Amino acid sequence: MLRLNSALFAACGAFTGRFAPFQAIHLEPAGGGGVICVASDGGKVTAIGYDPRGVADETANLLPSGDVLSACRGIKGAERELQVEELSARVTTYRKSKNETKEFLILRSQEPYPPIREALAACIATWSATPTLSRSAGRYSTALLEKAVKAAGSLADSLVLSSFDGGPLRLHGESLELMVLVMPQTAEPIPPLPDWAVNFAGSSCQGVQPG
Repeated sequence: MLRLNSALFAACGAFTGRFAPFQAIHLEPAGGGGVICVASDGGKVTAIGYDPRGVADETANLLPSGDVLSACRGIKGAERELQVEELSARVTTYRKSKNETKEFLILRSQEPYPPIREALAACIATWSATPTLSRSAGRYSTALLEKAVKAAGSLADSLVLSSFDGGPLRLHGESLELMVLVMPQTAEPIPPLPDWAVNFAGSSCQGVQPG
């Protein structure tokens, strides 16, 4: 049985790939309790989430339909939970007045999931060995970031993102015909890696200090 925040599951579901084994969303018990949720589009983009209140007594690679992901998406004013048993997925919306449950068929992939854990471990090892050049990071408006990516992306298939201490996040395409500068709302201390991410990456990260 698997139970977790459905909005987290849906968010990771935005990053699955078109072909096996990347079509699946990977769920597994977290070492210190809770559930790890992973999705990747062939390594081009990867989402790794953690629900500390989640429960899992198995590891599974799930193939949710569009209807399942739509039902799982977070909404304002209510909490949603996904529970999976065998091939059944139940999404429960908890409202102040009443609760609502929808049930769906959910398939499972038998393909081994790609080695995301090892890739994350390699990233953490590199980050840990790299000298710290900045002590702060910018906090950016989600609405402005979406607008900047949409505008710059209308003229390019890929974007370059860079930022400087105390300055804006710069987005531009290969041709440099448009540059979008997004100013941070505030400067924030660069957060340490969360302990659940280090634990998920495994023993190759020994010596790395989690947050």
